Order: sequence, then C-alpha cells, then structure tokens
Amino acid sequence: MLNEFRNYSAVELYDLFQEVYSSSDGMSELLKDKYPGARQLEEDVEALNRLPGAVSLVIEVDRKPAGYVIIRPRTQSRLRHTAELSMGIAPAARGRRLGSLLLQAALDRVAAEHAIEIVYLMVRSDNDAAIRLYRKAGFEQLAVLDRDTKIGDSYRDGILMRKFVRNATQ
Repeated sequence: MLNEFRNYSAVELYDLFQEVYSSSDGMSELLKDKYPGARQLEEDVEALNRLPGAVSLVIEVDRKPAGYVIIRPRTQSRLRHTAELSMGIAPAARGRRLGSLLLQAALDRVAAEHAIEIVYLMVRSDNDAAIRLYRKAGFEQLAVLDRDTKIGDSYRDGILMRKFVRNATQ
C-alpha cells in the first residue's frame, strides 16, 4: 500500500529512515548528519510539502513502513523545473519489486502535476540493484563522479542520472 508521508508520525518515518540508513552503506551521508532526530525530519517534511511538485511516498508491508521515495523540487528560479530524487527500502522488503512500484508511483505523480520536467539522482557506482532500478525506470547516466564518496579509507564513484518526466520546452 502506498501512502503520503503526512499519514505517518515523525517517529515512524524516522524509524524507517534509520532502518534504511543503518542497513546500507550506499548513502552518501549519515542519517545523523541529515536528520539528527525525528524533529528535524518532521521540519524537513513540512518544508518539502510546501514545494510545488514535491512527492513524498511510503510503501507498506504488513501495515509497516517498508520504503520511501522523495522527489524534492529545486527552489532556485532557473531550476524550478527540476527536482532531486532520493529513496530507500528497508532490508526485509528488498528484492520484492517494492522499489519499482514506489518509484513508478512517484514519477507518475510528478508527471501528472506538470511542475517538474527533469528528475535527477545520484547513486553509487557499486549499487548495482539501484542502478538497474533507475535504468529500468528510464533514467540515463549523465556523468561518473570519480572518487566522489569516501568511506573510511576507500573511495567510491558516484553516478549522476536524470529522467525527463515530461517534454522540456525550449
């Protein structure tokens, strides 16, 4: 079942984010850096919900949040036709095509609202499952950012991808 973020408490959402972040080193930031606590997540979600074209969805398994997707429109005047995507699936829900369902629902909503033309995302080059998911959804690779992320003493490349969700006018 798909739901809006607003149908969950900040604590429920934060628990989901903790589960995703703690089970994957694929994130470029630590959860404590992004959201030190549930209150900061709640404030960010409130700000996100004020942006035209924003999407924030949760997918459930057994009535429990199991994954999320956020499409965050950019606020700069010349970039308002673009947005950034982030998503995560809890470990117990991975490999069940929930990411595909969640991603497609979010992209469908963005396309229907006509506020966003291009969605960008960053993914680590060693996250094969995510890259397959994004390519299958129509994202194309734009650039490889050599040694973009440092984990301990090891460097990982980042991949910048984009998808046109509606025709951009010139």
